[in-house]
Amino acid sequence: MKINVFLTTAAALASLSAVANAADTTYYDPAPQPQYSAQTQYQSPNWQGAYAGVQLGGGQIRTNGGNDTAMVAGGHAGYLIQRGQFVAGPEVDVNWAGWDVGGMEVDATARARVRAGVAIDNLLVTGSVGYGHMWADGESDGGLSVGAGADMQLSDHIVGGAEYLHTNIGGGADVKTHEVRGRLSYKFN
Repeated sequence: MKINVFLTTAAALASLSAVANAADTTYYDPAPQPQYSAQTQYQSPNWQGAYAGVQLGGGQIRTNGGNDTAMVAGGHAGYLIQRGQFVAGPEVDVNWAGWDVGGMEVDATARARVRAGVAIDNLLVTGSVGYGHMWADGESDGGLSVGAGADMQLSDHIVGGAEYLHTNIGGGADVKTHEVRGRLSYKFN
């Protein structure tokens, strides 16, 4: 019986020792693992929708009778469609021009054109092609208009930009215009 008590006491002391030893053990959580997700696709700002605004700049008119430089100012409106980074849509503009060349006084110019370009972050770089028209001394004539420009989204609804436009009116005086102008537009959506 003494051996039984001795063995039972030894077993109890051994298990108490193991429990006491376990209480002194420090457990550490594994280091947090970095979270990886599928690569997100680049998302450019939304350029799609209707817009309208104003423009102000300078321009030059060249004819067989000479050339003149003056301020141009007016308004524009358009609609852009966006597919990924590609953006395109129609735009119209009307401008007052202070040109007076070779006895011809220009009253106004207007354009109907298609703008197309690429959105890079909040910058839209475009080219344009369309029809340009000019009213001078009670007469009017029109021709091909081409241009290039860049717009920048300043907020969800405000867009600022600059562009160059060349219009070949043709006609008897072989009229060509060059315009550089700043733009400020309001996006309706």
